[in-house]
Amino acid sequence: MSLVIYEKKDKIAYITMNRPEKLNALNPELVNELAKTWVDFRDDDDVWVAILTGMGNAFCAGVDIASDVELLEAIKGTPPSRVISWEKEAPAWRASPASYDLSKPIIAAINGYCLGGGLWLALESDIRLATPTAQFGVPEPRLGMPATFTALLQRYIPRGVACEMLLTTDGMSAHRAYEVGLVNRIVSAEELLPAATEMAERICRNNPLAIRAAKELVRRGEDMSRPDAMSLTDHVIHSLMRTEDIMEGFKAFVEKRSPIWKGK
Repeated sequence: MSLVIYEKKDKIAYITMNRPEKLNALNPELVNELAKTWVDFRDDDDVWVAILTGMGNAFCAGVDIASDVELLEAIKGTPPSRVISWEKEAPAWRASPASYDLSKPIIAAINGYCLGGGLWLALESDIRLATPTAQFGVPEPRLGMPATFTALLQRYIPRGVACEMLLTTDGMSAHRAYEVGLVNRIVSAEELLPAATEMAERICRNNPLAIRAAKELVRRGEDMSRPDAMSLTDHVIHSLMRTEDIMEGFKAFVEKRSPIWKGK
């Protein structure tokens, strides 16, 4: 059984983590399948937007703790040279879309638990939709260590809220996540994928080169000074002015019709 269900419909890629019996927790096989999927999505010019979700009653409950327990047992009774961690076999960072220089938009459709590494996957998506029963949290300190994305959480929500999550390890409801800006919208479970699809379709009506440029500017501009960010924006816009799609966009506007984008 594939641990990632990967489907392409029109210009949209649907990526579904498929370990429902384990709340879609990340194990080596799932990490490796996600890695291959992100590379395929990145390199396929026929798909412009991805929707990431989880099968069953969870988005992703984080890293599979059972694997870490096995590692700890091995460390206690095995010489260091014989200890094999699945983190070496499939480091968890490989599951993240940010590891593959992805300029295409990703919508996270969050159903149920979104914890630890699962929250990381959601954060590194561009837009987040959630069901009313979704639960967010960073439980890693209960295991004795901070989450790998601890230093980055305050980029997505206010610092005080980030510290509350990181230091108390208390869960956060979907409605609270919406209040603090962690998710864009709350929709019913029945409407989760339709709403994500409708949003993806709206994105696909725009010039794909402009959309990718916008995502790249947001990503790179985050740590830039204002003058540097504006200079980068000017450079990107001037590059786009030489493309076929921008001419098509202007022409379609004048002719009062929908543009036909080629991604060129």
